Amino acid sequence: MKQVSLDGNPTPDKIKSFRRLEKKAASCRLCPSLADQPAVLSSANGSLNARIVFLAEAPGRFGAGRTGVPFQGDRSGDNFEILLKHIGLTRSEVFITNAVLCNPLENGNNRKPTAGEIKTCSGFLQNTLGIIQPRVVVTLGTVALQSLNKILGTRFSLKQNVAQSIPIQDFTLFPLYHPSPRVTNWKRPLVQQKKDFKKIPLS
Repeated sequence: MKQVSLDGNPTPDKIKSFRRLEKKAASCRLCPSLADQPAVLSSANGSLNARIVFLAEAPGRFGAGRTGVPFQGDRSGDNFEILLKHIGLTRSEVFITNAVLCNPLENGNNRKPTAGEIKTCSGFLQNTLGIIQPRVVVTLGTVALQSLNKILGTRFSLKQNVAQSIPIQDFTLFPLYHPSPRVTNWKRPLVQQKKDFKKIPLS
């Protein structure tokens, strides 16, 4: 199994740029319905030298919305850990973020981010990718892929492009299904998602 190794420590400029972006995200109040939710963007997201960035939908109320760590604390996080381990990677080797950095809630439950929230947060995603400069961006779910489509001006779909390596100007796009229990139980079983993860270009 190939492992993705880190190329030393991040440069001081990269660290400075990310900390500046982290502070900007923490102080952002542009989405009224998310203004009281913390933005999940910090060193807990992973390595700034990561060759692979995983892009999901939004922090969950039992997961990153509570822990401040993407895919940690809920069943989606448990599944993600299984999938990551299946391909021989650890969190310290990748970077994990979301199309929307704050937890969207409705009546106390997670809800899908609105198009406006995704658009408002797109600048943070663009800047994050610009700082990290990954070789591969793995989108997890339809919302994540749609958010990247908006930035790239593309029209890729999860149904047609799942588990395909798509060369983009600055990186390879690799669309996958989200590892949430709802998806693994009804749309894309975990056993199939393991096969999908095996296809991620690791080098």
